[in-house]
Amino acid sequence: MISTLLHSFSFTKLDKLKKTRQFLKNYSIRKKLGEGTFSTVWCAAEKKTGKEYAVKIIDKKHNKYDPKLVENEISILREVKHTNVIQLKEIIESKEKIYIVQEYAKGGELFEHLHTKECLTEKETARIITHILLGTKHLHSLGIVHRDLKPENVLLSNDSINSQIKISDFGLSERISKNGNLNTACGTPYYVAPEIIKRSGYGQHVDLWSIGVIMYVLLSGYTPFYADTIPKLFEKIKKGNIKFPKEQWGNISSSAIDLIKNFLVVSVPLRITINEALKHPWIVNEGKAPKKIVKSNKFSSNPYKKNKNFQKKDDEDKFIKNKIIEKHFWDWCNEII
Repeated sequence: MISTLLHSFSFTKLDKLKKTRQFLKNYSIRKKLGEGTFSTVWCAAEKKTGKEYAVKIIDKKHNKYDPKLVENEISILREVKHTNVIQLKEIIESKEKIYIVQEYAKGGELFEHLHTKECLTEKETARIITHILLGTKHLHSLGIVHRDLKPENVLLSNDSINSQIKISDFGLSERISKNGNLNTACGTPYYVAPEIIKRSGYGQHVDLWSIGVIMYVLLSGYTPFYADTIPKLFEKIKKGNIKFPKEQWGNISSSAIDLIKNFLVVSVPLRITINEALKHPWIVNEGKAPKKIVKSNKFSSNPYKKNKNFQKKDDEDKFIKNKIIEKHFWDWCNEII
């Protein structure tokens, strides 16, 4: 149980049995930020300081509540300490709820900015990818694989695209030994690495694949692999044939394309490492390019934008339903693959 985990961190007596009333005494809830299967995320201000935090409130009585997943997420949050990773302030637990109080990134999710900003320069994209690489490098140094890197899980400190980048959401993250392998099929289909689909055993390299997909999306507005069904999508990912149509990629530097190709290598031993990526000329030179990326006429109608990843979450019920369907698909994969 969560209480066992909390005791293992040698909390004070006050920390061990914090109640809902204590949370409400210390924090003032301001607005809803998002919703998951068995949790909601709120912006809350600490009454003493006025500082805002993101509070993930987990309903322990929800039929989808998984204590092991929550225990794992909390333990990882307590361990990570890096400027490019969302930081934990405290955990408050009552009989029915768990409050995970975290750093609040006011700029919201990266993918929301892809709706409002006309285009990204290569320099802007390089800075974002650099921050993601640095945050991921910290996770990997702790033996942690994120397993769900995507624009929704990359946050901005403020509304500027040039603000600090923060990796978030460790619900699918897992620890791995130096020479160990993971086997669970999980992640977001468009960003998942081929070795996860193949169930051949995988490690930290899966995060580098996901970063490559993110970079492709930032520079083009759509994912490198798309199909109308998940099985067909997975077949394309396993083959790893990437296309760079001239209409969308004609004015993007060859150095940027080279880095993407090195991220999206199906063969794990040949895939670029984090240290190699950080030394790549495009990263070192901060993606300097004289031209901005021109939004294609097909940008607004590309198939990826029709996918839930690029839809506004106004219809929350539909969004949650999609997430549940996705989870059921992965459960099915883990049974038959």
